[in-house]
This record gives sequence, C-alpha cells and structure tokens, in this order.
Amino acid sequence: MGLDRVVKDISDKAEAESKDIIGKAQVEASTIRKEAEAEAKKAYDTEMARADEAISKMRQRELSSAKLDMKKSKLNAEKDVLGEVRSDLVKRLSAMPKEKKVNILNKLINLARKDVPAGKIYSNAGDAELVKNSGYEYGGNIKCIGGIVVTSMDGSVNLDYTFDSIVDDVWNAQMKPVSDILFGSR
Repeated sequence: MGLDRVVKDISDKAEAESKDIIGKAQVEASTIRKEAEAEAKKAYDTEMARADEAISKMRQRELSSAKLDMKKSKLNAEKDVLGEVRSDLVKRLSAMPKEKKVNILNKLINLARKDVPAGKIYSNAGDAELVKNSGYEYGGNIKCIGGIVVTSMDGSVNLDYTFDSIVDDVWNAQMKPVSDILFGSR
C-alpha cells in the first residue's frame, strides 16, 4: 500500500501542478489576448483617424478644384462677353456716319498739328479723301478701322491716332471699370 500512496501523492502533486500551470497559462493567455485586443483597437482607431483625415483632405481638394473650375469658367465667360463688347465697339466705329467721322478726323488732325505742324498723314483707304486736304502731305493708306497716323518731315515724331490704338488705350485703361459695370465689383 505504501507504493500506491506514493504513486497517488505524486499523481496528485502532478495534477495540482498541472492545474496551477494551466491556470497561470490561462491567466497569461487572457492577459495577452486583452493586450492584443487593446493594441488591435488602437491600431484600428489610428487607421480610421488617418482614413478620416485622408477623406477630409480629398474632399477639400475636390471642393477647391471645383471652385477653381467654376471660377475659370466664369472668367472665360466674362472674357467672351468683353470680347463681344469690344467687337461691337469696333463694328460701330467702322460703320460711323460720314459727318461724325469727318468731325472726329478734324479733331485728331488739330490735335496732331500741336506736336507735328508739318509732315505726312496716313489713313485707311476709306478715309483718304477726308484727310487729303488736311494741310499734311498724304503718305498713303494704312490698315486700320479709322483715324490717322501723322509723322514729322524727318520721321522723328510718329503720332498714332488711329481708332485702333485709341480703342486699345481706352480699353486697357478702362477694363476694370467696364468689367465692374458688366459683372459687378469683385
């Protein structure tokens, strides 16, 4: 019976140690599982925050891009309207009644005479007869809507009073006010 007891004691002791080891292993496994779950949740939360931030930035870029495209479209439309206004102005100048054109050409000739008392005068073919008796030597035809170019005898002074250059000067100087009238102040 002594041997059975020793075997039973050893068996009981081994079983107790086995239960103790299994209990500790279960506690450690539970701790590891909880830590892993906490770490996984932290990684998930971090990735979700990054994803939310990336989505937010993407939305902002798309919104900015859409606003820029809208602004470009608006500016192109405004440019087209201004181009039509300028084209209409050029057509009106080209179709100006003769009496009004004679009056304007005489004013331009008198203005030119202040800086160039003698010289050559140039005009488009349609206005040639209107300026040939201006007191200047007629220099020939130039391509323009209307108006005159006067040069001094030695060629040192060249006055460009063509409607084209006047329109360009006025257009460039008055672009913002014209745009504000047509499209409102920005």
